[in-house]
Amino acid sequence: MWKLSLPGILGMMVISINSLVDAIYVSHFVDVKAFAGISLLFPLTLVITSVTVFIAAGSSSVLSRAIGANDIEKQQKVIPNMIALSLISTMVLMIIGLLFSKELVTFMGAKGAMLDYGISYFEISVLGIFFSIYGLSANGLIRSEGKIKQAMTFTVISVLLNISLTPLFIRTFSLGIDGAAWSSILSMLIYSIMTSFYFINGKASFKTGSFGVRIEKSIIKDVVNVGTSAFVMQLSNVIKQFFLFRTLAGYGTSHDIAFFSAAFRLFSFLAIPVLGLLQPMQPIIGINFGASNFSRCIEAMRTFRIGGISFILILMVPVLIFPEYCIQLMVPDMVLNTQEIFNLRSILTVLFLLPIASSSIIFFQAIGKGKLASMFPIGRQIVLFLPLIWFLPQIFGINGIYYTLVIENILYTLILWIVSYSELRKLIGPATENIVFQK
Repeated sequence: MWKLSLPGILGMMVISINSLVDAIYVSHFVDVKAFAGISLLFPLTLVITSVTVFIAAGSSSVLSRAIGANDIEKQQKVIPNMIALSLISTMVLMIIGLLFSKELVTFMGAKGAMLDYGISYFEISVLGIFFSIYGLSANGLIRSEGKIKQAMTFTVISVLLNISLTPLFIRTFSLGIDGAAWSSILSMLIYSIMTSFYFINGKASFKTGSFGVRIEKSIIKDVVNVGTSAFVMQLSNVIKQFFLFRTLAGYGTSHDIAFFSAAFRLFSFLAIPVLGLLQPMQPIIGINFGASNFSRCIEAMRTFRIGGISFILILMVPVLIFPEYCIQLMVPDMVLNTQEIFNLRSILTVLFLLPIASSSIIFFQAIGKGKLASMFPIGRQIVLFLPLIWFLPQIFGINGIYYTLVIENILYTLILWIVSYSELRKLIGPATENIVFQK
């Protein structure tokens, strides 16, 4: 965990900084309407991200288990099938994006200058979909073989390149909003080339096989089985955010909306490094599960959960002690009342549950139980979140939104802990036999 988590944390932080810097460039070098125009595209870009995560998570899980089982034949099939899925997904998304760009951006609520900026940025961004899907999926394979530092290095180079090129394209080349889109495409192109050469030059620890395009039912089925869970998690978050902000607008004032937005950003920013710490769990559990080393799978779950909770504790102390100051970093001069400070501390406290819930989903994905990993994010929104977000605000008003998030996270984590404990118990028998055999 110590060896692999730091690159994972840095990689996640760099990606979050990259999106923040892009927004700053557009708002300062173009104008505020341009920033608003591309901001409205977030749900559309999240669809591309969901497809990418779908392919990356599924392929990574298949590869990790094949490495652990020393299944050379399956290892050689992963990359060709990943390329095939990337090409198919790209074709579908590009056709829809280019044919219905105006309709899609309009549906997001853009009007006037925001609509023009949004369409211009979106139409160019669509041209680079393949580099995003393939590049990030290929980088996921590097992580799945346990080389988190190498994967992070490619990510950092790409992000630094994008940060350097964006102001050059926008101002020096006078491309405006189009320059921001072209900069991202070029950065992802180079990112894809770097990851490709990594495999072509034989630096991978597994048998990569040829860089062709193949579709094999057994591999695709396994990728879809696991990848669906990651795809569902991404889309369920979009639905959740939609209902959260719609409820917030219905029950709150502009002050309430500004406070919640700041609290939500603070929550997300603190969660990102924790998710980075948990990244190495997938290859560790996947490889050891493939090798039937079940005792190490159990040990990994325990270690990463303790490490994640400890890490959260370190991050949370200053925020819990100085909550108002942290909010004022984003919303200057905002004065919080006692209830708002309580609400902020409440939703931030449930971050302690994140390592348990996230590690459970990662565990299900790593051992190939995609149905379990898919079922819980869907059930979370339908069974827990939607009833609570409808019921509690009617009783407690704006405070009901915060109570919803707290109660939902507690129940969701408790359910996942019980189910993951049950799955781990199934490994205890084989793990004990394995330990006795080794002794």
